[in-house]
Amino acid sequence: MSEIVILYILCRYDATIYKISKIMEEMFFAFLKPSLGTINPAVKKLIKLGCIETQDKMSQGGMASKMCSITPFGRKYLKNLLLTLELSHPAHLLNNARIALFCADVLDDNEKQELVKNIQNHLILYKARTLEALNSPYSNLNDEQKKISSAKVDEAEKILGML
Repeated sequence: MSEIVILYILCRYDATIYKISKIMEEMFFAFLKPSLGTINPAVKKLIKLGCIETQDKMSQGGMASKMCSITPFGRKYLKNLLLTLELSHPAHLLNNARIALFCADVLDDNEKQELVKNIQNHLILYKARTLEALNSPYSNLNDEQKKISSAKVDEAEKILGML
């Protein structure tokens, strides 16, 4: 998800890696908080792929830094990442769906519909599987586990209700 978020930020602003991390904190605080140790390798990978280009710049404090900007290929790559987003891992599904929907304004209407349909399908399946586990006599869940699982079903329903 870091690549999606980085490219999304660079669609809006040219920024240094430090500034990208600060924008992530402000914009995506509810969804993720990657460290610079996660952001740096992701930016380097995106540079190698040709999604980001950099320009050397001197900061006001006199330190050398690299200003990152998204390339036309980077915009296409971002759209592709959103449209082919793997949502099958149940532990990450709800959060990844939220991030993808948050970033969906970079897609055209048809692409957005495709993303929404993908998310809907995965959420419906997730909800069905969770309810099946809740109602299964073999799962032997205690009360706390049932509450947690029910809360996840509620979260999935809230996202589905927004779509």
